[in-house]
Amino acid sequence: MTIINVMVPFRLIKQIDDYSRIINEILKHDISFNILKFSTSSGGINLLLDVPESKIDTITTSLRQNDIYVNRKGRVLVDEDLCINCGACVSLCPTDALHFEDDESVQFEEDKCIGCLICIDSCPRGAIEESK
Repeated sequence: MTIINVMVPFRLIKQIDDYSRIINEILKHDISFNILKFSTSSGGINLLLDVPESKIDTITTSLRQNDIYVNRKGRVLVDEDLCINCGACVSLCPTDALHFEDDESVQFEEDKCIGCLICIDSCPRGAIEESK
């Protein structure tokens, strides 16, 4: 599975039926997916979706044809020198890639990271950033 960020501009959403049209655009390709995060911003609706790697091109093409922005998510880097082991990121990590060790230090296991990037904004010290 791969994480993609989907941004739907508000100009495309005029009524509640427009939400179902967007989801149906994905479902019509017989693709299973998970919504990891749903939020709004000044630009529109933001969805963080977990989709099968084999279907990325299909979903991306289909959504972009409907003026919906799509980009893939990346991995994170943790600066252990900046980390204060507060655990704010640990509580949000859906895969336990960020977790506490027995000594109460925060440990990051890159192979478990799905790139949802939810942890980045949680860090009060800015010790977590998206890898380039």
